[in-house]
Amino acid sequence: MKNINLKKGLTAILSAALITTFTVVIPSTARADVSCTEVSQLYSDFSYEECVGTDFQGANFKIRMPEKFNGTLFLYSHGIRNQVLLPIIPGVNPDGSYSRVRNMPDVAPGRTVADQEANALDLLSQGYALAGASPRVQGWAVPEAIEANMNLLEEAKTLYPKIKKIVSWGDSLGGHISQSMSEQFGVIDATVNLHMAGSAASQFNYAGDVFWLTKVLFDPTMKGSGYTNRFPNDPDGYKEFLGDVTKALTVLNALATAIGKNPVSPAWPETATNIPASLKAVPVRSAILLLGLLSGIPTQSQTYDASSGPAGPLETTFGVAISPALAVLENYAAALALGTVSYYDAETRCGGIVFDNTATDYAARLGDNGDVFAAALSGKTATNGLLAFLNPLNPAAKRVKGDAKAIECINNQSQYTGKVTVPTITLSQTADNITPAGYVQSFKNKYGQMVASKKAKPGLLLNIWNKPPDTYTKFTAAGSGIAPNVPTTGTTHYMFTNQQVMAVAKLAAAAAKTGKLPSAKTAKSAFKGDASIFIDPDYTPALLPQDK
Repeated sequence: MKNINLKKGLTAILSAALITTFTVVIPSTARADVSCTEVSQLYSDFSYEECVGTDFQGANFKIRMPEKFNGTLFLYSHGIRNQVLLPIIPGVNPDGSYSRVRNMPDVAPGRTVADQEANALDLLSQGYALAGASPRVQGWAVPEAIEANMNLLEEAKTLYPKIKKIVSWGDSLGGHISQSMSEQFGVIDATVNLHMAGSAASQFNYAGDVFWLTKVLFDPTMKGSGYTNRFPNDPDGYKEFLGDVTKALTVLNALATAIGKNPVSPAWPETATNIPASLKAVPVRSAILLLGLLSGIPTQSQTYDASSGPAGPLETTFGVAISPALAVLENYAAALALGTVSYYDAETRCGGIVFDNTATDYAARLGDNGDVFAAALSGKTATNGLLAFLNPLNPAAKRVKGDAKAIECINNQSQYTGKVTVPTITLSQTADNITPAGYVQSFKNKYGQMVASKKAKPGLLLNIWNKPPDTYTKFTAAGSGIAPNVPTTGTTHYMFTNQQVMAVAKLAAAAAKTGKLPSAKTAKSAFKGDASIFIDPDYTPALLPQDK
């Protein structure tokens, strides 16, 4: 294994952290509080040692070392978690299990806790060691997570000197963290980023657009930004945040109810008090779709494929005129709820408004989509009317002025630049509503620029895509879409199957040993028989509007 220079690593981390609201004091010598236990597997012929502990910065970590170790450690970074207590939020916190701040580590990805454990045991049985840390603070905690991972690697190397190779992997924000570590420190041998988050600027501008458009179109009483607090857990700002959560859920429920009653011409919600009567003649589904197109929300969802229609009079027009809006609404629910939580965290983290749309030209942003989705937008007259309402000269559509220092602060929370230095694999959904496919394309573009400027070597990035079937929407006898029990592959922000996770893990482990990406033939063979996976270097998903 490459030498882990902890002192150098933490110096770099501190340099980045100084420009945030979190200042870290690191003692020159410190050891983690750790305890280890031998674990034997029933009905299996392998065992492992599990070490759990807390580092000197307060980050929790876990290491699992199999008895028959092959020399490679998988270091896992989990996705974003709430920094404050949350109420029950459908799609984000449906069962109330996140009513506390979670800060315990995971050692492997998976759809459920059971899947995570199954994937962990699968890798352990093959001789791979596993490790994961959870930083002392949650939310968009990229610098803190990198610091926790570096501390964990130092501890792992101390406990297990036979570690030779390290694969860094993570999902969502964890993918962002994984890539950042890979670029910054010479301790990673291969990287896997699962539905990787975009830059902080991209993610929070995405959330900011969704908030602002929701406020202007559907409920002007929403605050959306500029919460009173300028520090975590301030009671006034926290109450404002919870108030927006409630209002967001009320809007989403009203929109879903209206479309359920009349999908062709659904009524606007009662909270849309700013909208003039002339615009309310436009079906609200068209406003929902416009919101999605302007912010970057996918037009395919777990239920709606944007092409199928129910048997009957709407069969030929549903897919073109109605399905895209319903898909956006379904995706919008999770994007708005999760975005509300992460946006509040960003403001408390940086002490000000991190979104600014004073210079955004939403009419220009719609571009060709105005023609592509003309039927679903109810025609050009309706579309132009809605865009005119969003014009900055309209007092009812007052733009958001961001705080320059806060925007600089949140932008500096991003840690990767596209300077790929080791074999790197991404696995992403083409219709992800939280980290849209455009984020990976943006990362791919950054890498291309680094290669062109000779700051990175070519041939180190492999993009693997998970797509939905061509058609998949199922309808009730009454013509309503039936939501699947398990999200449709290639859609939402749902984790990949265990088989897909294991396939990409094996590719990364081989790359860590050889220092080279697998060939296209080898990569495709790893997913043989999986029609939802494709590898095409020419596939170019659209960048999010915020990144163009």
